[in-house]
Amino acid sequence: MLALQFAYTQGTPWSTMVSMDTMYRFHGEGVRYKAKLIGMDPVPDALGEKMCRDSMMKLKGFEVAGRKQGIHKRRIWLKISSSGLKILDERTGHKCLP
Repeated sequence: MLALQFAYTQGTPWSTMVSMDTMYRFHGEGVRYKAKLIGMDPVPDALGEKMCRDSMMKLKGFEVAGRKQGIHKRRIWLKISSSGLKILDERTGHKCLP
């Protein structure tokens, strides 16, 4: 809320104030989301909609096969901050990735 008040006193437009507030959410610990991990797949590039879609379809196929065998998805916390992404195990709080 402090960021919004500061931006308002400087005469900044409302749309900029909202984006400043959103930006400050990711500083420090960042934002934490509860999720389920369906799998991990190394990809050759960081960009490309087709590459992302193909990887997701492959992982969903593995997840369906695992579900038939009675394997549950891993429950995780996805933490997004300005320093990067962290995937933490929901039960232990330890990192899922090295």
